[in-house]
Amino acid sequence: MKKTIDYKNWKRREHFEWFRNFDEPFFGIVSEVDCSEAYNNSKKNGIPFFHSYLHKSLKAVNLLEDFRLRIENDQIVCFDKIHASATLNNADGLYAMSFIEYDANLDRFRKNIKKESDRVKQISGLGVNSDTARKDTIHYSSVPWFKITGLTHARNYKYKDSVPKITFGKLQEINNKRIMNISINGHHGLMDGSHVAKYLDLFQNLLNAID
Repeated sequence: MKKTIDYKNWKRREHFEWFRNFDEPFFGIVSEVDCSEAYNNSKKNGIPFFHSYLHKSLKAVNLLEDFRLRIENDQIVCFDKIHASATLNNADGLYAMSFIEYDANLDRFRKNIKKESDRVKQISGLGVNSDTARKDTIHYSSVPWFKITGLTHARNYKYKDSVPKITFGKLQEINNKRIMNISINGHHGLMDGSHVAKYLDLFQNLLNAID
């Protein structure tokens, strides 16, 4: 489900009008989160850490309206629920696109991850389909081999994209803490740095919480 924003009275109207026709309206921020508690809880409960932090990230996203705004048919819409379109390992030893339905319940969400991961492991190529192209998603990816200090995405400027992109870097042990870098890219007509800060605060609080 989604609602159409009252554009005439929308408080971001002037900001959106400014950025909407930029060749590159996306901005990017790199930060880090402390995953110590979440990592330890995952290991204790026998849950893959990826399942845990992806669920917490989506939970934070779904609590923030600015991360649920999209451009659709020249209108601004706000989706009720946001899912994950994540890159997963495919049969070629490369990666393919996926669609992972979000569920507030971790056990049900983990089943959704496993079902989609098992499907993607059997296919070759990118696996692009109508689900992976949905607007009610976050484009997730991970680069677990190195620390992120800056990141840009390959983008087709002819396509008016408005889906935020979140990338997770290598999990590092620093001063007895598990630290992970994270890159967030969003359409500047729909969100600002302050909204990214709210996401990071929520995400960190969820990482600190016991499942």
